[in-house]
Amino acid sequence: MEKEYALTGDLVLHAWVDESMQMPSRDRDGLYLLAAAVASPTACDPMRDNLRGLLLKGTRRLHWRDESAPRRAKIASAIAEHDLVHVVVVGAPIDAKKQERARRLCLERLVFELGMLDVSRVWLESRTQSLNTRDRRMFAALHAKQAMPAALHIDFALPTDEPMLWVADAVAGAVGQARRGSNLDIRDSLGPGIDEIEIQL
Repeated sequence: MEKEYALTGDLVLHAWVDESMQMPSRDRDGLYLLAAAVASPTACDPMRDNLRGLLLKGTRRLHWRDESAPRRAKIASAIAEHDLVHVVVVGAPIDAKKQERARRLCLERLVFELGMLDVSRVWLESRTQSLNTRDRRMFAALHAKQAMPAALHIDFALPTDEPMLWVADAVAGAVGQARRGSNLDIRDSLGPGIDEIEIQL
């Protein structure tokens, strides 16, 4: 499917990435979603300030999973006010015992898509040291087989420090809920700039 947007030219683009999972049930396959919020790093401070303004007292981050429906609507509305493109890789069916395999396959497709958008740096939500090391080895292998651009750099950030990760978390959560048939209005309120890419796990 031809994309409805193009980010080209001399504009520097970064991406912030977070994941969401829906475990399989008796009547539905599970999903693994990996969302990237793509933007110029020089234009992100207003987005960060808006999201920090939505923090509840005593909290250090927004987390879609923990938010009420009205607050999710507010978060989605705040995100939609800014000039962002979102790429979401949706993998299915997920095996509950093979979450890292699902992550690896979705990451491989996501970095390909981000390379096509000329993204120069990707920030992943930091996990444990051993899991971050596993991700680094995967990216090194992708570089070695030229499956991702040599100029695409991968870094890690903590969600308590980087509100742009909250954007990716929210988009992954909203897309996942919409695919289960709930909160379609919240997904729609994020606007048309979400490219959903399905892969087989």
